[in-house]
Amino acid sequence: MRPRQDIVGETAAPRGPAWRDAWTPRGADRSHRFPRQQARRIARDVALQVGLVLLLIECIFVSEKLISGLLEEVLKIQAPLSKTLVMMAALLPEVFELALPTAVLIAVYRVALAMREDREFLMLSSLGIPPHGLIRLVLVLGLGAQLATVFIGGFIDPLSRYAFRLVMFTAQYDALAGNTVSANRLFETRVGTVVVTPRAGGEGRPRLFVRQEDGPDRERVVVANGASLTGPSETGRVSLHLYDFSVDEFASPRAEVPRTGRPSTAPISSLRGSSTQQTLVINDVVPFDPRSRNVAELTTGELLFSAGTNDGHRLELGKRIGRSLLCLLAPLIAILALSFTTRFNQAFVLPLACAGLMATEIVGTVALGGLAAPGGPLGGSVLAMLAFLAVMAALLAYAMTRFAALRSSAIARPGLSRS
Repeated sequence: MRPRQDIVGETAAPRGPAWRDAWTPRGADRSHRFPRQQARRIARDVALQVGLVLLLIECIFVSEKLISGLLEEVLKIQAPLSKTLVMMAALLPEVFELALPTAVLIAVYRVALAMREDREFLMLSSLGIPPHGLIRLVLVLGLGAQLATVFIGGFIDPLSRYAFRLVMFTAQYDALAGNTVSANRLFETRVGTVVVTPRAGGEGRPRLFVRQEDGPDRERVVVANGASLTGPSETGRVSLHLYDFSVDEFASPRAEVPRTGRPSTAPISSLRGSSTQQTLVINDVVPFDPRSRNVAELTTGELLFSAGTNDGHRLELGKRIGRSLLCLLAPLIAILALSFTTRFNQAFVLPLACAGLMATEIVGTVALGGLAAPGGPLGGSVLAMLAFLAVMAALLAYAMTRFAALRSSAIARPGLSRS
C-alpha cells in the first residue's frame, strides 16, 4: 500500500521503530537555520547597533586626541578650520581595527539579549531551531566585519595617518612662513633645536633662537630679533631671513669643565649682523620623513611584499591580520556572555566580555611577537605565521561554538525577569 501525501506535500512517515530511526523529513537539515525574515531583522538590528557604537567610540577617541595635545597645537599655529577638520577626519581610522570588533560584540550581545527576554528563542525552539543556531548568522556578520577591518585597517588607516602628518606639516610651515605663530614653539630639526617666539600682539617678525651642535666639542647659538621664511622654490628649498642677529660659538661643556671651579661661559667666536639670508631644504626647517620610514603608514599590500625580509613589517602584518580575526571571535564571545547573563550580574557581564576580547588581542600580540621572531618556532616565515593565525582562530571559534551549544538552555531561558 502506497503511503499517502499529507497537506504540505511531504511523504508521511511509515509506522514502526525501524522506520522511525531511518526516516528523515525534508527540511530537517535546515533545522539550525533562522527564518529568512528573522535573519534579515537580526542583521539590520546588529548593523544599526554597530554603527551607533562605532560612532560613540570614534567620538571619544577623537575627543581624547584633541584634549591631549592636538587642539593646543592647532591653536598655537592658528591652523585654518578646514585643515583642522581634515586632521580630525584622518584620525578616525586609527582605532577602527579595535573599535569594530568591540562594536560587533556589544551589538550582538544587545540584540540577542533583547530576543531572549522577548522569548523569541523559546518560540524558535518550538519550531526546531535551537538558540545556538544564531551562531551561523552572527558568524556571517563577523566575516563581513572582518573584511571591512582588513580593508580599512590595511589600506585606509595607513594612508590616513600619512595624510594627517602631511596636513600638520603644511599647517606648521604655513604658520612659520606666514608669521601666524601665536605662542612659543620649539622644533627639533636637522639643523638643531629651534625656538620661535612671537612678538606682543602677534605683529611683526617673530624672534628666533637656534642651538646647533658644531662638531664634538663645540656648539653654536644663533639669536635673531626678527626672522622670516620665503618659498619653497621649485627645487623644494626655502630662504631663511635673519634680522638683527648674532652667532656665538661655545666650547662644549663636556670638554671645557675642569675638575674644580666653574666652566667658562665666554664664546669662542662671535658674529653680529643686521641682515642675512640662508638657503635651506624645507625638510631642515620642519622635519617630514617619507612614508616608507613609518611601518604604520604602509598598506597591507606593501607589507606583504616586504614581510619576508623585514622583521618589523612581518610583525605588523601579523598584528593586522590578528586584529581582523577578532571580528569572528567577537560575536561568539557575545553569545557566551549572554548565556551567563542573569538579573544579578547583568551590569558586569558585557564589560567583562569586552575586557576578554581586548585580553585576547593583547595575549595574541605578545605571543605573535615571540613566535614570529627570526629565531622563534615559526622561523620568521610569513606563510607559517599566517597559518598559525588561521589555525588558532579556527580552534578558538570551534571551542566557543561547542561551548555555546552546550549552554543552549541558558541562552534561550529569560534571565532578567523576576518570575
